[in-house]
Parts: sequence; C-alpha cells; structure tokens
Amino acid sequence: MPEMIKAFHREYPNCKIFLEEFDHNRLKHHLIDHDSDVIFTTHDDITDLAEVKYYHLFSGHFVAIIPVDHHLSDREELELDDLAGEKILLMDNNWCPPEQLKLQETIRKKVDDLDIRYVNDVEIVSLMVKAGLGITVMPSFVAIEKADEIKAVKLNYPAPLDYGLVCRKDEADPLVLAFCQVMQEQAEGM
Repeated sequence: MPEMIKAFHREYPNCKIFLEEFDHNRLKHHLIDHDSDVIFTTHDDITDLAEVKYYHLFSGHFVAIIPVDHHLSDREELELDDLAGEKILLMDNNWCPPEQLKLQETIRKKVDDLDIRYVNDVEIVSLMVKAGLGITVMPSFVAIEKADEIKAVKLNYPAPLDYGLVCRKDEADPLVLAFCQVMQEQAEGM
C-alpha cells in the first residue's frame, strides 16, 4: 500500500494526504457524513451503502497470525479445528467487517476449548501475538507479519475477501477521483 500512495503523490505532489485509523463503522460514517473523502475497507463492509463507489485493489484469504515459536507456526495451512485448546485473540465487533465477524462466530461456536480475549485494534492484536498472548485471525491483506516474531498461516476457510477504496458516488473533486483511479491502477500492476 505505501508504494501505491507514493505513486499517487509523485503524480500529484501538492495533494495533501492524511491517513487515520478508525473502526469500520466509524469509517463508513466519516465517508457518508463528508468527513472523509476516501476510505480503505473490505467490499463486504460497504454492501449496505448504496451511495458509494467501490474501487477494487486486491483480494485475499483468512490467515491465523501465530508467534514463530508456536507449535502451529510450521504449518502451511490450518483447519479451524486446529485452533482447539488455543488462546484466541478476536477483534471486537466494531473492528470486524462482516466476513471476519462470521469467521469469528464460527470459531467461537464450533471450535472446542478456547480461551478467547477481545481486542479493538489491529496493531494491538499484533503486539499481543508477538508477546505470546495468543493467536488471531484476520484477512491476509491486513496481516502484519514480522518473520522473526510472527507468521501468517493460511486458514482453510473459504470466504470472499476483497479490499479497496470507497468514495461517495456524488464525489466531484477531481483529486479524490484521481487518487482512487491511480491506486486501482497501481494495485493492478502489482
């Protein structure tokens, strides 16, 4: 993502870019209320909003984020049942787009003997995994991996996961529209 933003900034050096992290519900409200021009989010998170335009950037899958010294970290892929008996760090509902929330509910209801904790920030949950406090699940395009501390292992859980930019359909600012277009072109070139 930094490369895509850098490419846009090279083309439009006078445009001011401000990035801020919010839970997914607040992000949508900021966009609709005209407090933000563009948001980055998953496609499933905006299907209930008719007044927005979605620009696809990339697709992914769900992964488990695991400390490198954990006994599951050497696996290529995990079944949900492999999480039985583990300390699981789940994102709270305000930080979960719909597909992730479905996955978390499936884990909570179908996987035996879990010790579940809830977290409200992606950076915090990564820090907790690095500290050995548990493992978490998230989309592969969100996963923060540091090979010497944590590892992302694919989950065998098929779900449509698309990530992109969203702006209002009535957006008229040419810089906002150019930003969306340049980001989409950069993503296609990756």
